[in-house]
Amino acid sequence: MLSLKKSLNILKKTDALLEGHFVLSSGLHSSKYIQCAKLLSFPFLAEKICKSLANKNGKLKSFAH
Repeated sequence: MLSLKKSLNILKKTDALLEGHFVLSSGLHSSKYIQCAKLLSFPFLAEKICKSLANKNGKLKSFAH
């Protein structure tokens, strides 16, 4: 499982993490936004993030390749 620091480093490295002021489709405001398409352009790193999120949420029992 990736730490928060490692996850943020991956998002910054892939330019997927944007910081500023964003109005989300829900109408809420956020200082950060993740562009999934940018992360997904690096499949190996996207897999690391997705596996880590799934494990943290208890949704992933095994990952078949």
